[in-house]
Amino acid sequence: MIIPVFNAVDHLPECLQSIADQTIGFANIEVVAVDDGSTDGSGALLDVWAERHPGRIRVTHQANSGAPGGPRNRAIEMAEGEFLFFADPDDYLGTEALERMVAAAERNDSDVVLGKIKGVGRKAPVTPFRENVEGGDIFSTKAVWTLTAHKIFRRSLVMEHGLRFAEGLRLAEEQVFVVPAYLLARSISVVSDYDCYYLVRRDDFPHLTQQTPDPVAFYDNVRDVLDIVTARVPPGEQRNTLLYRWLSLEVLGRFGNGFVGLPQETRAHHMRLADELLRDFFPEQLVSQLPPLASLRCLLISEGRLEQLTALTTLVPKPKPKPKPEPNAKPATDSGPQPATEQHVGPRPAPAVSGPRVNVRPVRGRSALTRILAVGRRRIRGRGADLVPGAATEPVRLP
Repeated sequence: MIIPVFNAVDHLPECLQSIADQTIGFANIEVVAVDDGSTDGSGALLDVWAERHPGRIRVTHQANSGAPGGPRNRAIEMAEGEFLFFADPDDYLGTEALERMVAAAERNDSDVVLGKIKGVGRKAPVTPFRENVEGGDIFSTKAVWTLTAHKIFRRSLVMEHGLRFAEGLRLAEEQVFVVPAYLLARSISVVSDYDCYYLVRRDDFPHLTQQTPDPVAFYDNVRDVLDIVTARVPPGEQRNTLLYRWLSLEVLGRFGNGFVGLPQETRAHHMRLADELLRDFFPEQLVSQLPPLASLRCLLISEGRLEQLTALTTLVPKPKPKPKPEPNAKPATDSGPQPATEQHVGPRPAPAVSGPRVNVRPVRGRSALTRILAVGRRRIRGRGADLVPGAATEPVRLP
């Protein structure tokens, strides 16, 4: 169990206790915790636990590195167990998690095991955890839709291929570790019938995923991951299925309703770097399968139309208000399966393609989209010429 720790003293005991309570037996677990320059007493707390459980918990202290990648890499070098699991200090595990996941690895000779992730006050991936998988691959498990490190990895795979996390990066630093592990694994198993890992939102513990990344470092990291994918998966439908994930989340995900609050120079930087990724990695056949507004985003990025792109990012539907319950009304019963977190699990099948992406074709309904952009531009002008970085944006209904 590898835990990078920075200023998590209020939540760390719950995480550690959930590990000590594992049904696999604490005697079968080695905890390697790296105190990344904590200033709130987390380091001292780890030392107390290490003294209480000699030989089970190993602690090392270092100057703050600014991100979890470095501490995780240091712990990998220290670890001696057959399997590695990466936990965050503000989360916790289900009691049977390690027993079930290790059993799946041993049954199927799997190098990677995905245990169901349960969101507590925040979203968690849904698509990979719809059913148990006994020894699949990155395609059959849809593992690409969960790229956090909260999984079991066979240590021999990690050491043989020198898999390590990106250091100093505050977002998506796990992908250069997780993605090649998926692609190199002999098999991947999924435990979906038990909540293995609880991903918790803490109001007093800000998550790095909620912060705005440095554009250069972020896009360089995404490029490194896409280089891995394109080097190991030949052009065609399977590669496009994987690339769709990065196109829809990492690339176009930077151009949501928070984009308008960034300084103009930063917005222009994002657009330029995103355009380079679009041209280098995403074929036209894949882009053409996007929903109309997403295709339009790609078009505006490729044409360098920053004003129109910014206007478009302000136009998101207003959520429908939840109906207020009637007085003395009975609680609603379960009406069946709930909507998935991800609306799109992959593109429609596309023919095999090769080579770099060509210019994006304009989407249909250009006159309607022109009206949409006009509304967005009016909204921006209504805020004044100077946009405050980080300012909240009020969504509007699409015309």
